[in-house]
Amino acid sequence: MKIAFVLYDGMTALDFVSVYDPLTRLKTMGFIPDLSWDLVAWESTVKDSSGLEFTADKIRPPLAEYDLVVVPGGKGSRELLKRPEFTDWLSSARSAKQVASVCSGALLLAAAGLLQGKRAATHPAARGELRDLGVSAVEARLVEDGNVLTSGGVTAGIDLGLSLCQQFAGPEAAERIRRQMDYPLPIPRRWIVGESAHTAPRASRITRRTAETTIEAALVLDGSGIHEIHTGIPFLDHMLAQVSVHGLFDLSLTAQGDLEVDPHHTVEDAALGLGQAFAEALGNRAGIVRMASIEVPMDESLARVTIDFSGRPYAVIEGDWHGPTVGSIPTSLIPHFLESFAIQARCNLHGRVFYGRDDHHQAEALFKAFGRALDAATQIDPRRAGGVPSSKGVL
Repeated sequence: MKIAFVLYDGMTALDFVSVYDPLTRLKTMGFIPDLSWDLVAWESTVKDSSGLEFTADKIRPPLAEYDLVVVPGGKGSRELLKRPEFTDWLSSARSAKQVASVCSGALLLAAAGLLQGKRAATHPAARGELRDLGVSAVEARLVEDGNVLTSGGVTAGIDLGLSLCQQFAGPEAAERIRRQMDYPLPIPRRWIVGESAHTAPRASRITRRTAETTIEAALVLDGSGIHEIHTGIPFLDHMLAQVSVHGLFDLSLTAQGDLEVDPHHTVEDAALGLGQAFAEALGNRAGIVRMASIEVPMDESLARVTIDFSGRPYAVIEGDWHGPTVGSIPTSLIPHFLESFAIQARCNLHGRVFYGRDDHHQAEALFKAFGRALDAATQIDPRRAGGVPSSKGVL
């Protein structure tokens, strides 16, 4: 397998490195031993937008001989739009097995005729320019249309690289590479043209900062249960893992709070951050099932969670706890977590632990039911055809 990384004056080096780093690990970590790559350019040396110099391995090679051609973005991409000799050379990638771009690199693919009749992602500020070049610009981090994979702004470059790793070597290899890179966010799904409109990734990234806590979360609703959770409270990590695994959400959540005081602020703000992530990922909530009720047993315990993404925050949580804490969390914070989530997610949330002898089992049954109910309520209902599930027409 052979990759060409296209370099040019004025490119953004971060765009290049963000894809180069994960892809080249496919070889160094032994997943694809015969992988090779070239840095290719119109001239022997190029400088990125900050003046950093790169030396090309090959000058203007035929790009059709590569399995993958990657084009970064950068301010220099606009200048190259005025150079037909460059875009003519880039057009030789038409016969490559796959072409990918980061950020405004999509403009160069469009000018080279590689996006004709296709949809693509690019930096939000470049979407108008992409449309002027006759390409439908999609508001998504990753878009796959035929043999072309495009990504949005510079922060989506690593997502693109990891997604390609997953394509070439499988999800386990991509996950190992992600962990080795210490990249905290789950690998997103692509928006695949030609499938249902609802295959567009329903995802969000949020940061919540107060004088007491800092919460960072990334959520993919239509995921597979991949999770990376670090709150400083092991039992809370365990409960949030249940939500991810049983709801099939890809979730990354980190919390830094004033645990030297007590767990209250961290638990509360983690819930508020998670609720905000769900609210943003759901957008206008068009087409969703909206309501769900799930019962889950955990050995001798039984719990039920009923949820309605109505847009109106309200919560009623009932349960009898046998001790003052479970794990290192006061049991009073378990209902408070769900109440805080409901406020930011703008949902009705009712939870009830019917019975149980063990507080750990009761809490785990409740959070498993929470994850399953979230999954059921956020699913797309194909019969609604994208309509808002409300007689008012809005949620």
